[in-house]
Amino acid sequence: MKKWQVRGSAAAFLLLLMAVAGRVTAPVYYLNDDVTMRSILSGACTGTPDGHAVYMKYPLTGLLAGLYRLTGKLGVSVPWFDLFLAGCVLLAGAGILAGCVEAAGEKRAGGRAAAALLGILFFAGLFLPHYLYLHYTIVAAILAGGALFLWEAGPGRALPVLLLVLCYQVRSQVFYLALPFLLVAVLDRGLEAARRRSGNLAAGIPLAVLALAVAVCWGVDRIGYGSEEWQSYREYNASRTSLYDYTDFLSTDRYRERYEELGLSLEQYQVLAHYDTVLDQEIDARVLDRTVTRLAALRGEAAGEGYLRQCLESYYRHVRYDGRPYSLVWAGGYGILLLLLAVHRRWDRLLLLGALLAGRSLIWVYLIAKGRFPERIWISLYLMELCLLLGMTLRESAGSREAWGWSKNRWVRAGIVSLGLALLCMTAAVELPRTAARAEEQQRKQAQWNLLTESLEAEENTFYLMDVFSAVAYAGEVYKKDSEQIMLLGGWLTQSPLVAQRLAAYDASDGAQALLHGQVRLIAAGDRDISWLEAYLAGRLGAVELKARESVSCGEDMEFVIYQLEDKNAAYPECRALSCQKDGLFTANVEES
Repeated sequence: MKKWQVRGSAAAFLLLLMAVAGRVTAPVYYLNDDVTMRSILSGACTGTPDGHAVYMKYPLTGLLAGLYRLTGKLGVSVPWFDLFLAGCVLLAGAGILAGCVEAAGEKRAGGRAAAALLGILFFAGLFLPHYLYLHYTIVAAILAGGALFLWEAGPGRALPVLLLVLCYQVRSQVFYLALPFLLVAVLDRGLEAARRRSGNLAAGIPLAVLALAVAVCWGVDRIGYGSEEWQSYREYNASRTSLYDYTDFLSTDRYRERYEELGLSLEQYQVLAHYDTVLDQEIDARVLDRTVTRLAALRGEAAGEGYLRQCLESYYRHVRYDGRPYSLVWAGGYGILLLLLAVHRRWDRLLLLGALLAGRSLIWVYLIAKGRFPERIWISLYLMELCLLLGMTLRESAGSREAWGWSKNRWVRAGIVSLGLALLCMTAAVELPRTAARAEEQQRKQAQWNLLTESLEAEENTFYLMDVFSAVAYAGEVYKKDSEQIMLLGGWLTQSPLVAQRLAAYDASDGAQALLHGQVRLIAAGDRDISWLEAYLAGRLGAVELKARESVSCGEDMEFVIYQLEDKNAAYPECRALSCQKDGLFTANVEES
């Protein structure tokens, strides 16, 4: 078969596999971050498709928003964002499967069949679960992993460069994490070229093209976010990330009685602690940075040597106990490649393998030390490294056939292939049922959310602000439409022009003022205590009261309560002006009152 036929067949087979798996277990999102980005791109957030998806970059997001606008004008609903992420998984998986078959050569049908099975099991065990339980960060890692594999085992560079550029567009932080692994792949190919005395200057062209493409994308993204409003938002979002992702502010109530030491008023502390930050748009980057600084002072500085030891211990425990089955495949991959290199006496590549192990350990320990080591990050690191190891193993195997002949050490190779297949089969057998169970649990939760959104459609002109912690359990379904009536009272879109645009439709600059509008309601889970919010609104707006107007039962003892803010000063405009006074400034028009 020709190469295009192999690659086309691989893509068609994996597309069928994804369709069957998606039919058995409907794909869902891992976090609601993806759904928020989808709502921006599709127009559900503001009413108009917009390319400012924040964590994904221009020009990709501009293209997706343009597609939503085009099909919207044609009256056709197409889930472009979902199709794009699924297509990324398919593209990387098809590249790996085709690469496995091509690396086996054309002379032995048995070898090609084993290589095809290897590629299919690799996809089924390591990629397919992350299509069923989808998250853009891990999709970026899958793109990078496919590129690393093809850089090692593939003859061409166009596809791996494309995959890396897409990785940068989807999640630039993952792209930067992939660069050390890419360096290993480049050095490995350089060692091979030196051994064959086939090096040439053209080998650096793909890297130059990659650097140029990333630089162009970076520039386009800077232009897309070049306005003063978006620059201010990015500054705020960096500060928000520092507070919520790099400190223990949300995970403990130890600061409840010490908010003044953080430089916060009681009202500001309540808003930040409940993550309903849209309520007060005056909590800006300066306030957040000051809070982070004082939190660090309250916690005290950890002793460097002792803290490093703790991080090393955490790294060891994670690799040994917590990362299964990824850690088992990782250990098996290192063992297989180590055995091959030892048998073939490739001491130069053994040194490179040792450098890879040391480098990945530094990355892991650094991320653990910085507190940036959630599941989606360590899974992403495993996926990229495993793809690189697979590519190195296949290329060493192919090189050994040329240098040593098929008959020599064939029992070693047969054992290695059998071990690799067994590891990947075990991974698929563990990961697919586990992912299906997680997806089904998420689907059960989403059924509750769907009942809520369907009940709200009867009041199509009403806009609902939702307590953040009442909504965090609901991530979203793939290939579904997002509600245009609900906006969370917090999250990473706070202070963005998109939120300002939506609130401006109700003559408000923040969520507290928006609740005064007759068409705006508050939603919270029935078991959420919102007494703090009523006290906060009374402090901000004067004599107001949150009245429960309706409860929506969503099954399994789950209900949501819809509140309306009653303004008891509505008949006295002069009281309204005075009650809106804050920090010595009037936020209402006193002259009109």
